[in-house]
Amino acid sequence: MTAETGFVPTMLSLSSERAYLWVWAVGAGVVAIFVLYLTKCISRRSFAYAHGCQAPPRYAHQDPFLGLDSLRDSMQARKSDRYFRREQQLHQIYGNTFSSLLLGSWMVNTIEPKNLEVLFSTRFTDYEVGFRRRNAFAPLFGKSIFQSDGARWQTLRSQLQLCFSRVQTSQLELLEGHCQRLLAALPPDNQHFDLALFLHRFAADVSTDFLFGESINSLENPQNLDGGALKAFADTHSTCELRWLLGSMSWIWPQRTFRKNVRLTHRFIQRYVDAALRREVTPPGKDSDQPNEQRILFIDQLRQRTQDPTALRDELTTLYFAGTDAPAALLINLFFVLSKSPDVWDRVRSEVQSLGGKSPDLQQLKGLRYVQDCIRECLRLYPPQPSNSRVAIRDTILPTGGGPDGSSPVLVPKGMMVHLSVYALHHRKDLWGEDADEFRPERWSYEKQTWKYIPFLGGPRNCVGMDFGLNEVAYAVVRMAQNFKCITSVDPDQWVEGSSIALESKNGVKVVLYRDA
Repeated sequence: MTAETGFVPTMLSLSSERAYLWVWAVGAGVVAIFVLYLTKCISRRSFAYAHGCQAPPRYAHQDPFLGLDSLRDSMQARKSDRYFRREQQLHQIYGNTFSSLLLGSWMVNTIEPKNLEVLFSTRFTDYEVGFRRRNAFAPLFGKSIFQSDGARWQTLRSQLQLCFSRVQTSQLELLEGHCQRLLAALPPDNQHFDLALFLHRFAADVSTDFLFGESINSLENPQNLDGGALKAFADTHSTCELRWLLGSMSWIWPQRTFRKNVRLTHRFIQRYVDAALRREVTPPGKDSDQPNEQRILFIDQLRQRTQDPTALRDELTTLYFAGTDAPAALLINLFFVLSKSPDVWDRVRSEVQSLGGKSPDLQQLKGLRYVQDCIRECLRLYPPQPSNSRVAIRDTILPTGGGPDGSSPVLVPKGMMVHLSVYALHHRKDLWGEDADEFRPERWSYEKQTWKYIPFLGGPRNCVGMDFGLNEVAYAVVRMAQNFKCITSVDPDQWVEGSSIALESKNGVKVVLYRDA
């Protein structure tokens, strides 16, 4: 009994002691977290005060906790083809810089050129693409350059730049062949049709030829692209955009069709990757009589830098989307406005007459000032990538947008997103004039490409294939202008925002063509 009576109190005291230690540890942890949070708040407040930061205007949320009202309105705007017009209208209401909630997290929305220069250039290292993008696009693009930050991004960027330079992005011979196939594929005169379908095929043919050395040849064989692939690509990317909106709650959206479309997309790219991995790459012979044998293929250049089939597939999927849909969207939007502007088309044709019907070389192509101005103006009105965002990786500031008059710096705490509407920026009347919503190429006789104009963003992370894409579009416009005296719209409606991979005319380009005699 003595042993028992002595044993029980000892066990009870040990249990009490352990409970006390647990309570003490939890309490100490809570205090430590609170002190850390308080220290961070004081440090952040001092940082903001030292830089003269003030808060920007706030979106008037009905739901002040999660901002679900704004998410609902965004999704409704996307369904009704006015998503980017809504962003423009919000800036007209709240100013060029304002804050809003996205699923419980505050973010800064800005279309101030000074802020954008800081975001993409002078304080580029203060930001990354962030979890929301990586999570949304991971099933499609994996760990490609589009998804990467820091040292990994720098490595991938330098590799891709070297690949582009080795392949020589001004391959006008490649473009000439595809332009001839485009001209041959177009319907006869006086026939109503949708030019957008042919421009999509043209861009896909060029992109696959440039990247893989093997064109999909959809202009000659439309079933190569139209057999569900084009829709799968568009649906996959649009679902990724929706996943971006939902952020960490993207799992609530049905994924079965999305995953199926991702698999279809990857299979499309994988066959080129498998062929490249099987192919033995040897330096081209100097004395070869066959030009095709001397051609340096982009995929082979990339393969020399990584043998990982998944990494190759992810990178080439990203490049295929960027290299196909941005040029296609730009061509579609441009021919939409040209078909409704016969005076502009006449001036384009007048300028290209200096070529005497011959294909232009690169210097001649760059020297066609009015053609280039038409492209710039179309990129202003309808930027293929109409919005973007970055996430701060440390406490930082934007130089303007805060305070009652919007002139004070704005604090961007670590983890906060900064969102940019390129569409709204390019339609600001205080920057572009009262005719900012109109297509007027003549403005580029005096306008300069500053931070108010960023169709391909800017700074270290601008589009790596931009030059080739612009050459592709300009070359196609020249060859079309040399062959068609009239491109007449048969669409009574104005341009409607399409929710495709890149921003393009929802209703395509419904036209009638008239060839030169």
